[in-house]
Formats: sequence, structure tokens, C-alpha cells
Amino acid sequence: MISDDQAAGLVQTALQVQPCSVVRQTLTESGNAIFRALLPDGRSVALRVSPHPGGFNRTPRNLDFLRELGLPVATVLGAGRAGAGSFIILSWIPGRDLLYELAGLSPEQMTGVAQAVTRCQKQVGTLPEGTGFGWAPIGQRAGAASWTELFGAPATDPVAADAPVLERLRGRLREQRRAVEAYLARVRPVCFLDDLTLRNVLVDGGALQGIIDLDTVCYGDPLLCIGSTLALIAAEVGEAGRFYGEELVRCWNPDAEGLRAIRFYAALWSIGLLSAAEAAGDGGRVRILAPAAEAMLRLGEDPGKLA
Repeated sequence: MISDDQAAGLVQTALQVQPCSVVRQTLTESGNAIFRALLPDGRSVALRVSPHPGGFNRTPRNLDFLRELGLPVATVLGAGRAGAGSFIILSWIPGRDLLYELAGLSPEQMTGVAQAVTRCQKQVGTLPEGTGFGWAPIGQRAGAASWTELFGAPATDPVAADAPVLERLRGRLREQRRAVEAYLARVRPVCFLDDLTLRNVLVDGGALQGIIDLDTVCYGDPLLCIGSTLALIAAEVGEAGRFYGEELVRCWNPDAEGLRAIRFYAALWSIGLLSAAEAAGDGGRVRILAPAAEAMLRLGEDPGKLA
């Protein structure tokens, strides 16, 4: 793991200025080390360090594409090798992940953020379609031949009545998968930002300030991002964030098939979170996530409900 002194050295070498301070940012799930460095002129910059030598090879190009579309993204100030890994220095975007701001937003602010996020996604969707499905840098070929391939072959084996809770939830999810399979098979490789959920959406003063962690994009169904956001709201925020999820759906205005797909994606993500918690033996987390997964499944099973 890179030390604070090593991080300061990378900033000094790349920008030719000694930072006044370097503060490690702990709220990250990317596998990268992230620091905020304060420069003598009062500016802050973000330093990201990857253990992989080519971790940020495509990031500058992605950011250029997205900036040209009018998205609020950071500017690359420097990049290079960091030992066996790599680093990139970006302009600092103020704010915190929406995850930590959402419960304190007013309904009007939630609507504003939902509208801004939707505009960003629809702008990204104007980029040329991909030549494959899944994750890749902008303009590069993704690995799957179809969108439905990313979700694996549909399972048909029955679930015993006395099976563990997670297996019974998965059985219900398989039923929802069968209901949307024809839709999934028709999805085109549209470009979208799959991690634009409650994370990587920086909010300050109740408004969207910028979006981050843009090393790759996804080619497929942009509604996946709405479904995963609904799942994260249920798991991490609860009732206080429900209106934001409703506004995301309203802003996108999907047709009936799209709405069913959103509900499938939400249930899929919820059960994935629950499965990870069970595998980690985190009983406290399981007790929170099991009701959230149940709620997402009921959402997909009841066509008369949105949330």
C-alpha cells in the first residue's frame, strides 16, 4: 500500500510543486488508493493510485469524450507509473457521494439530482453503439456477444420449499428473469455509465457537482443503472431515499417492458448484495439486506407498484 509520503512525492514530481498536505480518502471501493492533496495556491487535486501498471491508460480518453458531451468530469493534470502500479492526478470536484447526502436532500433537490443524472446518461447514450456488450473503455470492444449473456444461462431447476432463504429468493429472481428474457435479448449495446448510482455522483449544496471513477463504461441497457440504484437505496438509505428512486424512474420514463427490466435489475442487485454479505459471514449486514432483497422482489412481482 502506498504511504502518504509516497503520495506526496508523486504529486510533487508530476506537478513540480510540494503539496501542503495529502489526506487519504477512505470511502472507496475501487481497489485504488485515493488522496486529496492541497497545493500552495489553495487548489486541491485528487491522486488515484492503482496497483496495476495500466490502471489508468484509458481514463484520459474517456474523460475527453465525456467532457465533450458536456458532462461534469475532472481534468487530468498528470499521470504515470507508481512503482509496479500507476497513478493519475485529477482536478478536485467538491462534494460527497450521493450515498452520504441523499437522506438530507429536500424533494426538490432529489428531483434536481435525478434530472441531472438522467441528462448525463442520455448524453452518454448518444455515443456510437459498441461492438460488444459489457465493460470497456469508450470506443473499445466489450467482451460479450449479447446483453443477456452477461447474466448467465437462465436456470430452470426448482427450489425446494425448505431451501435456505437466499436460495428461495434466487428462485423467485429466476422467475422474473424468464419474464424479461425476451427484452434482454433485444437490448442494443448502448453506451452508459454503470457506476453512476449512489456512488460516483458527487453532490454539494444539494446539487450535482460532478461524476467520478470513469475508467470504463458499459455497453448494454442503461436501465441497469436505475435498477442498481434502487437496490442501493433500499439497502443503504431506506425510506429517506425512496423519492429519489421514484424520480429517477420518472425522469427516464421507461415503457412497460423497460419498467419490468428495471425491477429485475433491482432484485438482481439486491440479491447480489445479500449473497456477498452471507459469504462474508456478516450477520448484521444480512439482517439489513434480506428485507431489502425481499422488497425488491415484491416490487417486480407486483405490476401495480413502483416502490
